[in-house]
Amino acid sequence: MVSIRAGNGKLWQPENYSRKHHGPVPLYLALAHSFNLATVHLGLSVGVDRVAHTLARLGVERPIDVVPSLLLGSISLTPADVAQVYQTLANGGFRAPLRAIRDVLDASGRPLSRYPLAVQPVVDANAVYLTTWAMQQVVKQGTASYLLRRLPASLTVAGKTGTTNDLRDSWFAGFSGDKVAVVWVGRDDNKSARLTGASGALHVWADIMANIENRPIPDLVPDGITDVRVDPGNGLLAATGCGRAVTVPFESADVPTRTSTCGGVQPASPEPEKRGPAAVAQEKSLRSVFGEFMRGFLGN
Repeated sequence: MVSIRAGNGKLWQPENYSRKHHGPVPLYLALAHSFNLATVHLGLSVGVDRVAHTLARLGVERPIDVVPSLLLGSISLTPADVAQVYQTLANGGFRAPLRAIRDVLDASGRPLSRYPLAVQPVVDANAVYLTTWAMQQVVKQGTASYLLRRLPASLTVAGKTGTTNDLRDSWFAGFSGDKVAVVWVGRDDNKSARLTGASGALHVWADIMANIENRPIPDLVPDGITDVRVDPGNGLLAATGCGRAVTVPFESADVPTRTSTCGGVQPASPEPEKRGPAAVAQEKSLRSVFGEFMRGFLGN
C-alpha cells in the first residue's frame, strides 16, 4: 500500500490495474505484468528526481513536474515524444533527435539543405540491455503475449502496453531490431475508449509490424552482462535441482553471492553479500532507464 499526501493536501494512493497486491516480485515480472505498485515502490527508492532527469536524457523536452505520480505517468506526451524515448532505448542508449525532414532537394535532386543526425550517448548500455530484455519478457510472458501469435516466431521485439485511468488511452510502444513504432488509441473528446493497451493499441502495432520488413533484435550481449540462474522467489543464485529457477541477465559486478536452495539460503562464499539479493542490478538499471516506465507503459 502506498499513500502519499500531495501538495494540495489530497492523498495519492496508486493501485495495480487488477486492484490486487502481489508482494515482492522480480522487476522484470512487475514490468511484464504491469504491476504499478512495484513500480512506485522502486521509483520512490531510486528517487523521483532521478526518474525525471532520466526522462530528459532519453529525449523528453517538455517540462517535467517532479512529483511521485510521475512514476505512473503524470506527464502528457505525444506519440512522437514517446517514440523519441524508445528510439534511444532501441539504439542502445544513443539518442538521435527524431526528424521529419532529412534533406531538401532541388528539381534535379541536388541537396539544398541537410539536417544531419547528431547521435549522443545518454544512458549506460548495460542498463539499456537489461531494460530491453525485460521489455522482451512483456512479449514472451506478459501483457503483450498476443504478439507471439501475430508476428513471425523469428522476429524478436520489445515493448510495453499502457492504459490510463478509466480506459481513456490505449498505448503500445516498442521496437524490433531496426524499427521503432508507437501507437496511441483514444477519443478526441477524452472520454473512455474502453480499450486497454493490450486490447487496442497493441493490435494496431502488431498489424503495422507484421506488414513491413523487420529485423529481429540482435542477440548481442554487452561485455558487462552475465546470464545467471536464480531463484525468482528471492533473487539469489539457484542451487542445482531448484525447479523454479530462471535465467536472467545481471551486470557482472552485481551477480548475487549467496545461493538459494528454493527452501532456504546457504552462503556461496565466506564473504557477506554487499547488498540485497537482486536489488543491485534492478536499482542500477532503474537509475539509468527507469524513467520510461510511466503509466503510459505500465498500465495493463
